[in-house]
Amino acid sequence: MISAWLILLPAVGYVPAGYRGVILRFGAVTSRILDEGIYVVTPVAETVQLMSVQTMAFKAEASAASQDLQVVSTTVTLNYALEPEKVSSIFQTLRLEYESRIIDPAIQEAVKSSTARFKAEELITKREVVREEIQRRLMERLGEHGMTVDKVNITNFDFSAQFNTAIEAKVTAE
Repeated sequence: MISAWLILLPAVGYVPAGYRGVILRFGAVTSRILDEGIYVVTPVAETVQLMSVQTMAFKAEASAASQDLQVVSTTVTLNYALEPEKVSSIFQTLRLEYESRIIDPAIQEAVKSSTARFKAEELITKREVVREEIQRRLMERLGEHGMTVDKVNITNFDFSAQFNTAIEAKVTAE
């Protein structure tokens, strides 16, 4: 009787709120996704991998050159979520490494390509336009991998010391 419970006990579990469960059969990803709540799986043969579908924040530093070749260090915070119906394919192709394999490189590329379209001064004066450009690029790229972009925030632009000195001199002269 006790041995039967030891076999059946791992077959019952629950998926907490904000998660989905990816069913693995002998380690292979199946197309079955569990919603929040209690589940029963085949003992020994099936296991459940939990994947968060809550909005998560990812902060990245990116360095790029502006249109006038000023070096700009940018800090970006991305709020994103995994699409619940695509968590099995995300787990199959990326496991839990989607931030390092997809999100960080996508942010680097989006910041570099967007920053290059503006002069250094415009990055400050047209900050919202730059943010929207980065967000649009990230929505396209991450959407291909089953992720949705909620919001992109540019939390900091940092320029070289020489550029900052030149800006201060210009403001003082005016």
